[in-house]
Amino acid sequence: MENRQISQPGRRSKTVSSLLFFVLLIGGIVLCVSSFFLDGTVIEWVRVHENIPLKEFARFLSACGDWPGLMVSGGIGLAIALLLRKRELANLIVCMMISSTIAGALVNTVRLTSGRARPNNTRAVHEWNGLWQDHQFLLFNNNYHSFPSGHAGAASAFFAVPVFARRTYGRWTFLIALAIAWSRVYLNVHHLSDVLFGILVGTVTAYIVWKKIGSPPNKRTEARISDS
Repeated sequence: MENRQISQPGRRSKTVSSLLFFVLLIGGIVLCVSSFFLDGTVIEWVRVHENIPLKEFARFLSACGDWPGLMVSGGIGLAIALLLRKRELANLIVCMMISSTIAGALVNTVRLTSGRARPNNTRAVHEWNGLWQDHQFLLFNNNYHSFPSGHAGAASAFFAVPVFARRTYGRWTFLIALAIAWSRVYLNVHHLSDVLFGILVGTVTAYIVWKKIGSPPNKRTEARISDS
């Protein structure tokens, strides 16, 4: 009886957290769908406001923010955490790497088959092409791999885990993911809708990964008690 009473606040907190995530998910989907109507406007804005130093900075972010770069950063961080015997930090970094890998696989599966032409692809006759267009097989043609953004998906999945882990620095680390997503739009290799859908997939993946395998053992024990 006592265990049931103790578990009530935790159960209410879990319900509120799940409801909040569901509301944010619906809002994110609406935002992503609406963004298709702004793609042209954003491309034109980027063209008018092109800045060489900003473009070099965007190239740097893109180079570091792809999946291989994230895995290298995660591997270094994991090695340091293990050397310092920081088990919670090591667990967090492992979840970040797993989340980024899953999201990257999901996003790239769609990206390689959707056939959406990149904004800077001036040769494309159609925006959406699938795998085959004008007698061309597009699976290995990177100019038609725009939707969704692989960088945005992998980076968001990586840096959103600390947010759901409720680390104090989580909200700041997620700004890195947003900066990487911005760099893809500023370099004119992705539409706004590409990066927003990538962010949505990455964030949802991070939430699921952390809840399923990243939560501290004591939290999972409390959850089992509350269900008994």
